[in-house]
Amino acid sequence: MHLLNNGSQVEQIPAIKSREGIGGYFSESNDDDAPSYPGADWFNAVIREFQNALAVSGVAFNPDSFNHLAALIQITAVPVGSPMPWFTDTAPNGHAIFKGQAFDKDANPQLALIFPTGVLLDLRGVGLIGKEEGETVGAFAEGQVKSHGHDGSSVSSTNLGRKYTNTTGHHPHTQLIYRGNDLNWSSSFGGPYPVGTDDQSGAHRTGHIDGNGNHHHYTDIGVHGHNVTIALNGALKNTIDHYKVNWITRMA
Repeated sequence: MHLLNNGSQVEQIPAIKSREGIGGYFSESNDDDAPSYPGADWFNAVIREFQNALAVSGVAFNPDSFNHLAALIQITAVPVGSPMPWFTDTAPNGHAIFKGQAFDKDANPQLALIFPTGVLLDLRGVGLIGKEEGETVGAFAEGQVKSHGHDGSSVSSTNLGRKYTNTTGHHPHTQLIYRGNDLNWSSSFGGPYPVGTDDQSGAHRTGHIDGNGNHHHYTDIGVHGHNVTIALNGALKNTIDHYKVNWITRMA
């Protein structure tokens, strides 16, 4: 309410008169058929409420302006298009839940300035992060895991060198030596042997091929590593402890 400015005003607030009864409402006629009247105290109280609201909100009073209340509402109200958390599944009057739906741009011209396509963002299951320089307001970004390592992680390699079998296995191999129909003969297996028949049923001796003695075998294994398979763990997304809400906006 504007300050009185018609020459009948006083510069200092008059002393408040004693109140009678409890607070009530105006009436055209009371029990004695007399209408209610506000009086100076009532008008001054309204002026003081109005002026205090302007002062707290930083709105300068201009006696020739009639948009003081509009300025107060604009300052105190959440701007049209701003997401607000809401703890029910029903948006309050004059608001809508962000779920990717179309809205009437003609009925909501201020909202249409923020979302010129006439479609609200779908904010179900997503959060909001302040943009950095060079990024686009309202652009969607897929969640990512920050590049990181794990202290102390490694897969060691080793040189197993050359591996030997045990040293053993000395043995000879046998071979039958036959003589023909000739004179006594000798061989590296001994002799002389008497003359026998000229076929293999004749005289013979079981000979032995010299063995190679105890021996071993080896295999070079050398330096090598191993593949490591890391099992999956965790959820599909990176999350923090949180409460579920609906994001709503004021329609206007």
